[in-house]
Amino acid sequence: MTAASAVRLEGNGSDCSVYEPFIRRAVAALDVEALAREFSENGQFVFIREFLPEGLVEKMVDEVGHFTPREIHRVYIPWVRKAGTVDQLAIQRKAPLLHALYRSPAMRELASRLAGAPLFLKNDVDAHAAALYVYQRPGDHVTFHYDDCGCEGQASYTGTFGVINRTKSQVHFQLFRKNPERSLKERFISMEPGSFVFFCGSQAYHRVTPLGPNEERIAYSFAYVRDGKRLRGFRRFTENIKDALLYFGPKGIFQNNYR
Repeated sequence: MTAASAVRLEGNGSDCSVYEPFIRRAVAALDVEALAREFSENGQFVFIREFLPEGLVEKMVDEVGHFTPREIHRVYIPWVRKAGTVDQLAIQRKAPLLHALYRSPAMRELASRLAGAPLFLKNDVDAHAAALYVYQRPGDHVTFHYDDCGCEGQASYTGTFGVINRTKSQVHFQLFRKNPERSLKERFISMEPGSFVFFCGSQAYHRVTPLGPNEERIAYSFAYVRDGKRLRGFRRFTENIKDALLYFGPKGIFQNNYR
């Protein structure tokens, strides 16, 4: 039995652990030492063009199809963001593989080795800890930004998987933008299904270029943080306001994520 068929046969439950052997196998196939060197040389950024096997990619695409248009919160702020979002709590309820990818010990070990420091999950009820980003209408885009998640520099790290990529839209990265000793490095990345990009949120300035007619792009993104870097108090409140405006609507303000 191939890994792909095994995923299709066994991957229907809500238990994250059922997917861990397949995720761990995909991680084990990587040259992590070489990737860690590349991550460091690129200012804490690395792109893996082919990471997840076909079976896992097919399951991810299938899970994305479980979400109805009413469950995808769309936001349009001119010159800032035009796209849809599905939050972590909805993903936990309806997309067990996507949920498992974020919570996977093998994925977190990989991220920690690349970052050179132990990394941890964000709050279980933080809607923005893991999310689907949905681009389905002409002009959908996100302007340049950092993924610092309200944390101080080099405290938050972003991982993003390509799920659906029927588009010419790309993620445009500017590396070393804050480093006066290095020349600016531009990267344009097409997030093909199963690809993975990992970077320090406060170092990689990036945007998503606009979608064209009859195109679709869906990516699954999540964040890890260094130990003790979960937001609390007023900084947590201001981050929730940003989540409400840019991603999840009014429910983002009232997330129960202050603990």
